[in-house]
Amino acid sequence: MGTSTRKPISVAEIRRLAGPEVFARGEEYRRRDAVSDLVMRGDTLTAAVAGSEIDPYRVSIRIARGKATAFSCTCPYEWGGACKHVVATLLTLADDPGSAAARPTLEALLAPLSAEALRDLILRRAEEDPDLTGWIEADLATALRPGGAPVDTTAVSARARAVLSGPSRNRDFWDGYRPSGNADALRHLADKAVPHMEAGDGRSALRILEAVAEPVIEDWLGGGYETDEEFYLLFHDLGRMMAEAALLSDLDGGEREALVDTLEGWDAELYDYGVEDGFGIAARALEQGWDDPALNAILEGGTGPWPADDEDLTELELTAIRLRVLDARGHGDAYLHLARAVGAEARVATMLVRLGRIAEAVAHGSARFTLPDEALDLARALMEAGRSDEAFHVAEAGLGLAGGDAGDRDDQPWRPGASVLPLAHWLREAAAGAGHTELAVRAARAAFRRSLSREDYEAARAVAGEGWDWLKPDLLAGLIAADRAPDRIEILLDEGMIDEAVAAIGEATGYDTPEPVTLRLLEVAHGRHSDWVIRTAERKAVAIIDQGQAGRYDVAAAFLARAAQAYDAAGRIDDWTARIEDLIATHRRKHKLRPLLEALRYDA
Repeated sequence: MGTSTRKPISVAEIRRLAGPEVFARGEEYRRRDAVSDLVMRGDTLTAAVAGSEIDPYRVSIRIARGKATAFSCTCPYEWGGACKHVVATLLTLADDPGSAAARPTLEALLAPLSAEALRDLILRRAEEDPDLTGWIEADLATALRPGGAPVDTTAVSARARAVLSGPSRNRDFWDGYRPSGNADALRHLADKAVPHMEAGDGRSALRILEAVAEPVIEDWLGGGYETDEEFYLLFHDLGRMMAEAALLSDLDGGEREALVDTLEGWDAELYDYGVEDGFGIAARALEQGWDDPALNAILEGGTGPWPADDEDLTELELTAIRLRVLDARGHGDAYLHLARAVGAEARVATMLVRLGRIAEAVAHGSARFTLPDEALDLARALMEAGRSDEAFHVAEAGLGLAGGDAGDRDDQPWRPGASVLPLAHWLREAAAGAGHTELAVRAARAAFRRSLSREDYEAARAVAGEGWDWLKPDLLAGLIAADRAPDRIEILLDEGMIDEAVAAIGEATGYDTPEPVTLRLLEVAHGRHSDWVIRTAERKAVAIIDQGQAGRYDVAAAFLARAAQAYDAAGRIDDWTARIEDLIATHRRKHKLRPLLEALRYDA
């Protein structure tokens, strides 16, 4: 067994995966050594994290090129972004890359086995895990068949019912939350329709999706699990998948009408439980098909907006699905007509690239783009087409969209795709890799001015090279002047700007600054700013102690140790002695804390 020696993800990247509170809780879990059994198989990291349940939560994270591209956890967290267990796992890996055992992937393990050995292995595992047989049966029943033979959905329905009655049904979490089933497993089951949609077989895809949805809805309604947010999202996704399958299908009028009745019946029942965004979009796709006269006029090159009611969100979403279907069918011109009608400017430009109409694509972007994300989509498409010069031109222009080069000023209203950061990151790396240093520096500057992160600061230093001396003052000036910059203190400390770091925190509680960074500042500032260090360190320590956070008494002691250094530097040893004795007397009954305080006596 080996160990992974790479550091696949930075702390700054981890911080972007979760909100500040979740990130802080993840840090606490990491400090408590709650993470165990870290294993890296290929690009997938798995771990066990001790939490509020008897059994640890299981975490799985896909990591590619320094970013977590997908993650899951068996905890009930459902408020967006990574949960604290995922954060703790990634922080543990970032802190000690060697803590993850490097193990072979399943593909590598199975590669040397003969057909007979593989069959024996599957049979042995199926004896220990009866669910395995059901999943294999569902896989075989939904596999693509030559000549478009119909799929057998009996196994799919049976697997869905088995999932719904599985172990997760019997789990009760600390806050009374009780899941109605394993939503992720049901999603995997629904995904068996995807190969059929990719093959243009909407009929088979619809049958598979209906076989998943029907038992889920029956069970969910019968169990009264209307508080399970995961299933609201599942109904939403099933509806969109069925809409796409409907637009790919060859159902006749009677079949469409029957399925519409089914979907509308489901929606009526779900509406009583607060599900307002379920299968209506699929019913509309079945009713409309491709027969709407106004739609057909647009697909053939006619002018006019689509949809007629630009506030019809369902129709707008259905139009995006129509575009995917047109793309899959290779109807490039119809795709362009519909994308133009709906104002999907990036879709128009990227399709023009794929059709080989490069100059037209660049001109369209120059005339129509208003958001950095649109420029990024086109730049990537151009790069994939081998047109790097045009890609760099489009990306550079995109930095100035929506205040991009000005750092996405806070006084501008937020719009999806308006952040310059993804574009700036892409351009910084692509331009640097191609030897376009000046362009890479401009992108790096735009990225840092938007994020004010330590990671982007160091990236700017790396691409600037000899030009760092003139770029650095500009970046630091923006950092110091910013209203909020989570990495400000750490960057200032890296640059030895202790006075500026102290001024940046001032007399605030400093909760926006991670505790390790605050401790680092207190360590280096105790000589020149002893009074400030004493006030800040004692305030942080007392807050932890007064709140009874026994698991963090070591952190409180670390803050008090910084205060002791400052008392010493100021020639106030007697004051420190009196202070620590007072704390010991006040908290003499806190048995975990007292020895930590006694160790801070000046003569200890």
